[in-house]
Amino acid sequence: MNPETSICVSVLCVYVLVPHPEQQQQPSLALVRLVNANATSLEILPSGDTQTKPIGSSIILTCKPNVDNLRLVSDMHWLDPQNRVIESLKLVVLPIESTSPLVHGHSKPAMYTELHQDNSLSLFFHSLQEEQAGKYTCKGTYANSVPLNKSVTIDTIVAITFDNAPENQYPILGDDFAILCKVRARPSPSVDWLFNGELVKTNDRYIIDTHALKIKNVQESDDGIYTCRASVLTTGELKERPIRVEVHIRPTIEERSTPVDIIEGENQKIECKAKGKPPPKFSWIQSLTKQNLSSTDRFTVNPDTGDLTITNVNREDAGEYECTATNAAGSATTNIVVNVIVKPKIMEFPNETAIQGKEVDVKCKAFGRPPPKVTLRKHTAEKAYVIGAQVDDDRIVLINKPNEVTGETVGILNIRDVFRSNDGLYECVAENAGGKAYKNGHLTVEFPPTFAYMENNTTWSWESRPVNLTCIAESIPNATITWTMGADKKIEDVPEIKQFGNGPISTLMIIPLDSRYYTTYKCIAANRHGTRVHKLELKEATRPSEVAQAKMIEITATTIKFDFVLPYAPKDLPIKSIIVQYKEETQTWADARNRTWSINSIYVLEGLKPQTPYDFRFAAINKVGQGNWGGFYRESTPMKTVPTAPKIITNKLEPNGYDVSTFSNQYELFWTEPADNGEPIENYIVKYCQVKRVTGEWETEEDTCKTLTIKGAGRTKCWIQDIHSDTFYIVEVRARNSIGVSLPGVAKFKTSRESTGSVVDYAILPSGCGDTSKLTVTAIATTMIIILIQNII
Repeated sequence: MNPETSICVSVLCVYVLVPHPEQQQQPSLALVRLVNANATSLEILPSGDTQTKPIGSSIILTCKPNVDNLRLVSDMHWLDPQNRVIESLKLVVLPIESTSPLVHGHSKPAMYTELHQDNSLSLFFHSLQEEQAGKYTCKGTYANSVPLNKSVTIDTIVAITFDNAPENQYPILGDDFAILCKVRARPSPSVDWLFNGELVKTNDRYIIDTHALKIKNVQESDDGIYTCRASVLTTGELKERPIRVEVHIRPTIEERSTPVDIIEGENQKIECKAKGKPPPKFSWIQSLTKQNLSSTDRFTVNPDTGDLTITNVNREDAGEYECTATNAAGSATTNIVVNVIVKPKIMEFPNETAIQGKEVDVKCKAFGRPPPKVTLRKHTAEKAYVIGAQVDDDRIVLINKPNEVTGETVGILNIRDVFRSNDGLYECVAENAGGKAYKNGHLTVEFPPTFAYMENNTTWSWESRPVNLTCIAESIPNATITWTMGADKKIEDVPEIKQFGNGPISTLMIIPLDSRYYTTYKCIAANRHGTRVHKLELKEATRPSEVAQAKMIEITATTIKFDFVLPYAPKDLPIKSIIVQYKEETQTWADARNRTWSINSIYVLEGLKPQTPYDFRFAAINKVGQGNWGGFYRESTPMKTVPTAPKIITNKLEPNGYDVSTFSNQYELFWTEPADNGEPIENYIVKYCQVKRVTGEWETEEDTCKTLTIKGAGRTKCWIQDIHSDTFYIVEVRARNSIGVSLPGVAKFKTSRESTGSVVDYAILPSGCGDTSKLTVTAIATTMIIILIQNII
């Protein structure tokens, strides 16, 4: 018999402890317990036959025996809704990189049990899932015979979950679009929508569907924040999902109506402009080869701006290119035709030769793509010739003959009735969109000889002096020059004539031994276009003829001023000077004195004796020599007398006939030394008085007059000092010699207004009047220093 035997009668159980046979000889102890069967049960905490839990939550259900002796409880376990035993927690160490849930660094299963010391058994749900809902049963055994059983139903609540509701969604302009918002919950939720905070209602543009808000014909105004709002009325749960809707716009490319021109040899950028939202990315391919240009060496594609850059353009780059702009809304493609412009190059611009009066074509041939425009310009002109006839000279016509196939243009400058002025250097300019090319060429205009720039001067010689006759003939080609003399006599037969140079410059060296050589010489210039003759005269030069007449126009006791009627002289053999020979009447011509004047000078003879008769004779002089004496004249000088009146020199005169002083308190007076008329000038008398105008006449204020006596000779100067500002004065200067006083030289002047305080108003001057040479070195230096200080100030 087992050590423990239970006898149950009706609801009473008697437990008798029977000793093992081997232990029957020992003192026995029988324990009989009577247990109330109704008190033996299991309790699940938290209480309640149904437990409603949200999915995703971690929960624990504890199965606790309600028995007298917890030690008699055994075989405690939990069964899932499929009556499968739920395993107890098994701790398994996971590697660090494992993503399974951990319990103290070990794996944690989604559902497990755990037995406690008091024999209660807990059921753990790590993260309750919807499929784990159902009836769970806790079982156990008490005293090896009493089964224990308790069940609980777990009902899961699915919280509002947004399964497919992207926070950013991108409809395309013009399309229909569904803003996704798939909501899951238990109990089932209801969903409504808000746009920028306003409730959206179903209308002709908005349709609220089960899992989306549908928008018809999306517009840019549909941009904004949409709120997907889910609620469960039975639970009161409310949840919102903001969704940013950005309307995307398919790219549109700006179409080009004309081809793109790029220049050979340069780096060029081709633009492809497109609009779209978001900003599109760009790609380029060559239409013919379908080659993606972003992967080539000479081509660079900027995916953000759409620019295609071609490095070192060559002619093969011409053709059609395809630009594609792509964004999330779609793509757009355009075809762009590219022309490669070949820079112009001048192939031919030969020098041309024309004959004066004939017609010529000056041609310039150039190449380029497209065929260039060709213009020509004469280097001496500022502007190039225009296409067609020239406005200012219809003899000249410029023509262009382009050839689209070969890329060549021939520019023709047609000149009719060619002038010599058309000769010269010309510039050909070829121009297209790629740039310009330049080349120089020369047009030579041939013409017969001309002596247009030779002067017709007569050449003179005398006394067998050698002379040169030079002839310059202009012509193209150069002329050959021959000479004849007189009645077409050849110079080869004359030994005294030598020819140097046969053209275009030729010189005859002639030794005129006699009158035969003084004749007409012909310079004969000839080239293939004609012959021209230029005459040169060689004349024999002679001395001037006699002076026809000499007359006295002014006389003093010591001077005589003459005028003459000169003899005829050729323009190219002029009279250079006049010589006078004079003597006292009692003298012979051997004792005479001479004086020479240049032509057009003042013919004044000085140093004569007073009251003395003189004889005068005159001769003209040219480059040959002095002519014969003529123009005999006899005159007696008058007696000694007072000097001639001095002449006052003024700097400038006002319209009313007075000088203006630059100073307010002084005046600088100048005069020239007069003729002394036989006796030396001893001094000068300067008198000055204030004057005023009365009824248009000047009236002297006698009580203001002052007189100064000064010495001097030659050109003199006098400072009149201590006079009033802004005042009119009259000044007289008389010369005195031993005979008496001359008539006065008279002038009027006016002082300036009140002193400005300028240093120059107080310049240091010589005391009183006198020659400027009387200034001391110290005074001059001091004056210069004062003026210098004034200029600095």
